Amino acid sequence: METKFCRDCGEPRPVSEFTRNRNSQDGLAFYCSLHARRRHTSSRDARNGQPRSRHRRDRDVPDGHKWCPDCGEVRPWTEFGRNARSKDDRATYCRPCHNARGRAGKEKVGGARTYHLKRRYGITAVDADAMLQAQGGLCAICKAARAAHVDHDHATGAVRALLCFNCNGGLGQFRDDPAVLRAAVAYLEEHAGGATPPATGCTTTPPLGSDRRDRRGARPGRRSTDRPAHGSAAPHRPTTNGPAEEAHG
Repeated sequence: METKFCRDCGEPRPVSEFTRNRNSQDGLAFYCSLHARRRHTSSRDARNGQPRSRHRRDRDVPDGHKWCPDCGEVRPWTEFGRNARSKDDRATYCRPCHNARGRAGKEKVGGARTYHLKRRYGITAVDADAMLQAQGGLCAICKAARAAHVDHDHATGAVRALLCFNCNGGLGQFRDDPAVLRAAVAYLEEHAGGATPPATGCTTTPPLGSDRRDRRGARPGRRSTDRPAHGSAAPHRPTTNGPAEEAHG
């Protein structure tokens, strides 16, 4: 195999790794392709400065790997999150750099709490603390539990007050509809005396749970769950004309 000495490599390299140069005696460049590219990049940076956009430049990125612009390292794909919008289906930054960028972004706006409150409700942590202090730390509805949730109008997005978990969830279950809430209040007041009395003419208590049994008698093909005890005689099966649980001696 024909070779040529590369001054930057300090060793002979195959001639296939050299580009053409008509001005040289052998018709090949003085440096191999890798070092020729590095020299060209260094010379361009010396004239124009560093590029505004970061790119991997002459880094060798093997298959299954990706270059991270923040740390400048070539890492396996497993160290990058998923991103369906990118060409390689991977995030731009590795996980450590991505997390560092997230923390820096949250600190820039005043911390993680302000970041989430601002993004969802348009208020800061200072605003939420002022509301909590004005409410005495308690829910704006029940005045008993700790106010831990921001309540807002789902139609306009306007923040209303701070509520406890139960009151905030209750409004959501009633769809924030005052008419439904008033109907619920009327329902509770109507039934505040206890259970509804039985209808006129009814003298028995409605069956509940396991007391609810078929009183029409045994039906063909239906197994009885009342099995006799060990050593005792099997009970007589009643006819369809008699009560289903009548005992016969």
